[in-house]
Amino acid sequence: MTAVPRSVVVIIDPLRAGTKLAQLFNGLGYRCVAVLSQESDSAFWRASFRPQDFLLVLNEADGFDTLLHGLRPYDVSCLVPGGESGVDLADRLTPHYPGVPALDPRMAHGRRDKFHMAELLTANGLAAIPHLRTADPAAAVDWFTTRSDGHVVVKPLAGTSAEGVRFCSSAAQVEAAFAELQGSVSLFGRLNEELLVQQDIAHGGGVEFTVNSVSSRGRHHVTDVWRMHRQMVGATAVCTYSELVHPHEADYGVLATYLQDVLAALGIDNGTAHSEIMTTADGPVLIETGARIEGACDPAAALTLTGRSQNSLLPLGYLDPQGFEHAITRPRPSPARHARHVYLLSHLEGKVVRAPDLDPIRRLPSFHGMDTTLDAVDVLERTVNLATCPGNLYLVADSRDRLERDYATLRRLEQRLYADMLG
Repeated sequence: MTAVPRSVVVIIDPLRAGTKLAQLFNGLGYRCVAVLSQESDSAFWRASFRPQDFLLVLNEADGFDTLLHGLRPYDVSCLVPGGESGVDLADRLTPHYPGVPALDPRMAHGRRDKFHMAELLTANGLAAIPHLRTADPAAAVDWFTTRSDGHVVVKPLAGTSAEGVRFCSSAAQVEAAFAELQGSVSLFGRLNEELLVQQDIAHGGGVEFTVNSVSSRGRHHVTDVWRMHRQMVGATAVCTYSELVHPHEADYGVLATYLQDVLAALGIDNGTAHSEIMTTADGPVLIETGARIEGACDPAAALTLTGRSQNSLLPLGYLDPQGFEHAITRPRPSPARHARHVYLLSHLEGKVVRAPDLDPIRRLPSFHGMDTTLDAVDVLERTVNLATCPGNLYLVADSRDRLERDYATLRRLEQRLYADMLG
């Protein structure tokens, strides 16, 4: 007698922010299989892996055919990228499981590579940031001189956590960015050869937003929108905080409508997306989209503030389209509260000699929750990008005044905290 295949959810790279995904599906009675990609083969990614949440763990390093063979005894219900590093492998698996909810493989080339992402937008009649892909520093300088307004961003074609993103306002800075980035290896183990040069539309007065969404069979729903604030650290723009945008605000509707077209153009028919969008005088334009859950976030905070989160909708989107439809039409919480997602920023670096005292921060009236590595590090790094950010937290209040006062207090407490840690 032929054995009946066991139904499983396949999560590719359930790491860092994606570590909680298996628990969501397990809680609904589904068993999960973890697939680890070669791109995630480093301690930076794998340290967060929870093998105990999975029925089976498979590794791309053992060979793609071996991976398919390992999945053969199972009835795959859906293919879920657990993080940015899992998107490409999810796309390569998809053709072997026709009819299974996944990303559209026809647009796979534009979901990681930011040049092809912009080209897909243009092909679908959507605005894209003026850009150049090149491995030639001289060509980049020429483009800067003749095609830009004197302010550009140089970045890897496929990166994460603002890794390698450099803001340039002179030809010399463009040359320096190429000298620094070419030949470097990304957090995903990719060699940076060609780079992307983009117009810096923020310099022209654009406002940056992050927009989180969940899709189910081409039905797209925005879960939460945040207005981003950054500060320059050398040639890098570091996140300081983002502020919750409420659905009744004009920007929210404009961004949600635009994102529907972006997700369709990129073939993100199922699953989560974390998008960075700039509003300009000519309308919204995409900076980039990741076909994954947002990193460095607290899903419980989003659920409290907006009545939904990527985590709460993701299983429904893949496995229960009717339940998904019901969930996204439920009313939002009222009255709306004010919130900031704050990124901890260390201006100091050195050997840690004293354990951090985080209690003064936790006692702030608007404190909602914190995720930090400060109590587990021996060396404090200076914050230069998201990867070197020592943590993040949420402030939630009924009034903007309370939020502003607690934010100012937080920054004072934070700098004292780092000084005390270093003695």
